[in-house]
Amino acid sequence: MPSDRVLRGDRQVPLPSLNALLVFETAARHQSFTRAAAELGVTQTAVSHQVRSLEEELGVGLFRRSPRGLALTTEGQAWAGELHRIFHRLRAANAKLRSTAQRDRPLVAVSIIPSFAARWLVPRLGRFLEQHPNIDLRLSASEQLVDFDFEPFDLGIRYGSGRYPGLVCQKIADDAWVVVAAPALLARAKTRSAADLAKQTLLYDDDPDVWSRWFEASGERDFAGARRHEISDSAMLVEAAIRGQGIALARWALACDELASGRLSLVFPKQRPMPTGRAYYLTGPRDAFRRPPVAAFREWVTGQAASLRSGIKVRG
Repeated sequence: MPSDRVLRGDRQVPLPSLNALLVFETAARHQSFTRAAAELGVTQTAVSHQVRSLEEELGVGLFRRSPRGLALTTEGQAWAGELHRIFHRLRAANAKLRSTAQRDRPLVAVSIIPSFAARWLVPRLGRFLEQHPNIDLRLSASEQLVDFDFEPFDLGIRYGSGRYPGLVCQKIADDAWVVVAAPALLARAKTRSAADLAKQTLLYDDDPDVWSRWFEASGERDFAGARRHEISDSAMLVEAAIRGQGIALARWALACDELASGRLSLVFPKQRPMPTGRAYYLTGPRDAFRRPPVAAFREWVTGQAASLRSGIKVRG
């Protein structure tokens, strides 16, 4: 059977064995023939033979072999980098297409920041499932940006500036900082003004200057001696406030349900929220945005977020 070929200029270049390329990519990723053999379910000798055959076919050395182990050559690094992207995309396409083929209902796959998923989306998700019984969802909570060319996702929900080059971007809602506390703590603290916060434990997330900016926006000086705790996960920050561990400067979107339920209270209810300067966005490839199941999810999310938009009276 003739080899597969690709064109280079006016001549055809034979493609190496796909199986040999897969074996090499696995060995390069693990930097070990033994671990590659375990992943592929073959012997270490088979891996070594495939790599050696590929080196002979390409006419270059891909690994430097020594008693201490394997190291990629310059040529090996170049091949490994390209093949890693190719096989990553192939695995993602395989997972996505097989998943779609085996389903009776369309699937919408969403990557979402964990804090917004836990505190806002998931508590409301049952409404979408009731309204759209013929659509399945797959939510993946992650802070990492999605590479839609390589990963099997339709949408991302992100918190930021809205600059996501090459993707369609739809704003869900702005966000703002609010000062919150558990009702029992608030009753004990008798906090009537910003100056009273000097005696309290102040909680904040991974924005280290947020309390200083809040004091400045409130027309008060910052109290450097006040006890402060950083809880980098914004959803955990809200939970700490609920449990009375301090007075928190929290994002409205993550605290609004707890404020509505009475598990948290606004420390300064007459004060306007301070804008964070960032917002929540739906992002994704244009083709995915147009798919009817994805469009239904987007419409539902933006509809649910109407209460977020109306609940924040951001300073102009």
